[in-house]
Amino acid sequence: MVTSAEPEPARILPALPDHDREAGEIRWGGWEPAINASHIDPCCLTCAFTGPLTTVFGETWYTPEPTMVRVNRSHPGQPSGWVRAQGKPYWCKTHYAVRCRQCDEMRVYRCSGWVEIHYRPPTTERAVPPTDDNVLF
Repeated sequence: MVTSAEPEPARILPALPDHDREAGEIRWGGWEPAINASHIDPCCLTCAFTGPLTTVFGETWYTPEPTMVRVNRSHPGQPSGWVRAQGKPYWCKTHYAVRCRQCDEMRVYRCSGWVEIHYRPPTTERAVPPTDDNVLF
């Protein structure tokens, strides 16, 4: 008789905020491993997971300010011709999130000024890995 191992429960990733009070709607990409950099510690400060952590960029709809555009060159005695032109709106990377793959602690930042706008605490049962002698650290 062959018994199959029970599948692990499905992971539910923490939800990213879909709106920022200052920037509006946020559209998120997919989670990717963080880039390894020699001057940045890749470990999670909460659960000591050795990393890499995962990151994702968020985009908001950006409409640039109208600018003045020269339409006619100046001629002797006549000034240049200028008009106010509106650039096309586009999705612009404005947010950044980082998450620990072990304990799911997550922080979301607005890139202008690197202001933290959202924090999700670690999942309690995953934050501290179990030890053989039940001593935390």
